Amino acid sequence: MKIHPTAIVDERAQLGPEVEVGPFSIIGPDAVIGEKSVIQSHVVIEGAVRMGTGNLIGHGALIGSVPQDLAFQPETKSRVEIGNSNVIREHCTIHRGAKEGNATVLGDGNFLMVGVHVAHDCQIGNSVVIVNNTLLAGHVRIDDRAFIGGGSRFHQSIRIGRSAMVEGRFTKNLPPFVIAAKNHVFGVNILGLRRAGISPADRDEIKRAFKLLYTSGLNTKQALEKAGTTDFGPIGREFFDFVAEAGKRGIVSYSADPEGED
Repeated sequence: MKIHPTAIVDERAQLGPEVEVGPFSIIGPDAVIGEKSVIQSHVVIEGAVRMGTGNLIGHGALIGSVPQDLAFQPETKSRVEIGNSNVIREHCTIHRGAKEGNATVLGDGNFLMVGVHVAHDCQIGNSVVIVNNTLLAGHVRIDDRAFIGGGSRFHQSIRIGRSAMVEGRFTKNLPPFVIAAKNHVFGVNILGLRRAGISPADRDEIKRAFKLLYTSGLNTKQALEKAGTTDFGPIGREFFDFVAEAGKRGIVSYSADPEGED
């Protein structure tokens, strides 16, 4: 280990081999940090935080602090769980779960850019990119390989489907594989699907599912009924399963004009 002499690391914290801790960082007694992770300067890791291997935590980041929830009780035992090979850049904040036993969770290979806020009980998958100054309210879920544009804001308890590319303020769920902005969806994220290795046949199926849901003239209930009698494969079913499970918040609506909505 390489711990700067100005860092404060509680003797009960568990640090793996080859962990680096930079100047003026503070690591509390309940932290578990996997090998080859780098904690840069002025980082605060407090509460129950379990972190895997090969993570980079940028200058001034705060991980594991109490949630911004007026009902939260200080004695609540909740935590943050972070996987492997994540990059969490300068001044990101990640709060722990709001209720007993709950966790805020990040998977593997995510890239959180400067100033991202991840509130209590959020669930972030794998290979997600979140650009500067994005704000996630409590219980937001972001699935694998989603790309979140800078300055985006997400209402509590909504979900962003995998391989979606989104930017702006959202109060409803976003199905997988779409491009969306300002609480509206505009099309299929073809470039993202190619980069994710989705086959041409599956991309065509996603386009077909998107058209049925958003441009066929059917409402959501009718589109789901029609999808149930249509020969969609697994990826088309994934798209409509997401829609069916969207709950009371529902899904974002369609707009043909990305610049025309506010």
